Amino acid sequence: MKDLLFVKNIHLPIFSTQKSDSMSDEEWGFEHERVCDFIRHFVDEPIRNLISHETHARTMWQTLTSLYASKSGSNKLYLLKNFVELKYKDGTPFTEHLSEFQGRRDQFSAAGINFDNDVLGLFLLITLADSWETFRVSMISVALNGVVLLQMAKTSALNEEMRRKVQDTSSQSEVLY
Repeated sequence: MKDLLFVKNIHLPIFSTQKSDSMSDEEWGFEHERVCDFIRHFVDEPIRNLISHETHARTMWQTLTSLYASKSGSNKLYLLKNFVELKYKDGTPFTEHLSEFQGRRDQFSAAGINFDNDVLGLFLLITLADSWETFRVSMISVALNGVVLLQMAKTSALNEEMRRKVQDTSSQSEVLY
């Protein structure tokens, strides 16, 4: 989210301690509300309800940081539970799943938890649906010493998704003839 705020050039109400001299108080207030509205579009409904009344961007950011980037034991437990429960849904683009996976990984990093690359590779394999069991087993089988690095798991899973799409397309073509 932080990167997106910078890319959109709407980060100042959160990360600047004071408005620029060229901006009126009214414009500064409007900018805060604009950033708050922008952020609300990216949070789940239960969290949105917690911040729906907020019109000051820095206060909203601090609330979200305390919820998502807290280094408390309960937050770490919540993040881990959320990470372990992530499951790829067959038929959805795998890139969406990777994005969700990366987002949850980033939340861990923000909370001060980092996993080795090979553990992340295994985590990604665990998130795959049961229909990917043969793929999972083959990945583990070909990995040297059982080490499946995250990038290898990502690349292989994207290739597998492509293979499955081609196979489904050719199967549908055969049915037509």
